[in-house]
Amino acid sequence: MGKIQKLDWGSIEWIYEPEEGSMDNMRVGLSTMLPGKVQPRHIHCGDEQLMYVLSGHGRQRIGDVESNLEAGSIYHVSTGMAHESVNDGDEPIVKLLISIPALTMAPKVRMNEAERVKRQEAIDRPEFLRDTVKELFRSMLAPLKLPLAIFDSEQKPVYKSREYPEYCRRTCRIEENLENCKLVNRKNVWVPPYYEGASACVCEHGLWVYTLPIVAGGELLGYIEAGHVRTGTGEEAEEGLPYNVPDSTVRGIVQVIHKLSEAICNHYEVCRMQVALQHNVRMLSDRRREEALLQETLRTTKDQAFNLQINQHFLFNTLNTIAGLAIREEAISTYQAVGDLAQLLRYTLRTDSYFVTLGEELEYLKNYTNLQKLRFRKRLEVEYLISSVLLEEKVPFNFLQPIVENCFKHGFKNKAGKMAVSIRAERDGERMRLAISDNGEGMTEETLGALRKRVGSGEGNHGTVMVVQKLKSLYGDSASYEVEASEDGTTVTVHIPMERGGEDETGIAGR
Repeated sequence: MGKIQKLDWGSIEWIYEPEEGSMDNMRVGLSTMLPGKVQPRHIHCGDEQLMYVLSGHGRQRIGDVESNLEAGSIYHVSTGMAHESVNDGDEPIVKLLISIPALTMAPKVRMNEAERVKRQEAIDRPEFLRDTVKELFRSMLAPLKLPLAIFDSEQKPVYKSREYPEYCRRTCRIEENLENCKLVNRKNVWVPPYYEGASACVCEHGLWVYTLPIVAGGELLGYIEAGHVRTGTGEEAEEGLPYNVPDSTVRGIVQVIHKLSEAICNHYEVCRMQVALQHNVRMLSDRRREEALLQETLRTTKDQAFNLQINQHFLFNTLNTIAGLAIREEAISTYQAVGDLAQLLRYTLRTDSYFVTLGEELEYLKNYTNLQKLRFRKRLEVEYLISSVLLEEKVPFNFLQPIVENCFKHGFKNKAGKMAVSIRAERDGERMRLAISDNGEGMTEETLGALRKRVGSGEGNHGTVMVVQKLKSLYGDSASYEVEASEDGTTVTVHIPMERGGEDETGIAGR
């Protein structure tokens, strides 16, 4: 004997139901309508039914077609079809009832290409849900005739059917506003990880609503609420309530909302893959454009380098010609200045190494200060105090000249009278200490603070910033750059690691 369900008009004995977890969907029962009972007009939702009358007689209406119920007759009621029946005989009407959920496969959402493949970085989930439901309405929701609403993740309605029971429309005015229904109005709290099964709630009038979150890839897209049906036994109920539906209808409703959720989630996954694909296509296109730009830049750079080589050749030939002319005219100072300028240019155009010896760096610096002496003559004194054992130590290429240049650009900008620059190099433990001092006008605390801030942030193309960035790039935290200033001038102290080591020896001085 199967499970017996009591209904307002009789009962159903379920003689076959799928096992829990089975892929089967069909249910079979023996339906008994008692004499004098009426199954009022109702919309079949959630399942479709095939019935074979075994005994008894009465009348029924399916849609607009009326027919007699008698032994041997067979009829089919589709999902969304209106149905009513009455037993006007003296014996029960017994029918074999076969119930199948309205959907056995998840429907496919077919969007046009412009809607499906959107050039966006991410999917707007509320907008996606609205667009998808519009498509589902045409292919699936409208024919179901099922009391159903769909909400986005922020609990805003994106779809509401018109198939709510007359009782709900009259008592709660649900058709005017969904929130008039207390079951719909309740606030659902969804917290990840999301429970992906359906839950049920019953209102004060005894009507059940089934809620299912729409979860795709761990993301909450929204939720579905369906039902507004009366279940349970055939006990006396409030007047005007819908008749209590068979278990097959409830199971069908739950299965329908699961299939609906599955359709939405499948389409979401497809759209997400398409968005990811479009993103990868754009990235590949950007990389190709960048590669093309890089190739063009490389060609331009090669052309510029070739032109530079030509210009260098012309420049040095010109300087040699001027130097020869100076000797013939016995302009020794001019000859020395041209020589210093040529050596200065030749050094700055080196590209073969990040490091040079301290001796090479100092020779370059002397070429620069010699040119400054030509400019300021006897007003300028330059002093070199260098430990001889350090001359073969490796130092960064062209890092001293920008520091000394700042003496002339800033320290001596408004200087009158004697100008003095001192360059000192000595061993300090495992590091080399280099100090460049001038007797210029110094800096205010505010100016010094701004300089230190700019150096710390590494922003700008200031000579000091570029030197500090070079030291950080080559030595990391092993190097340091410090600036001290007063009314008597400015001192820049640089510490860099030493590779060769060795004992400190007598210093050499130069001017």
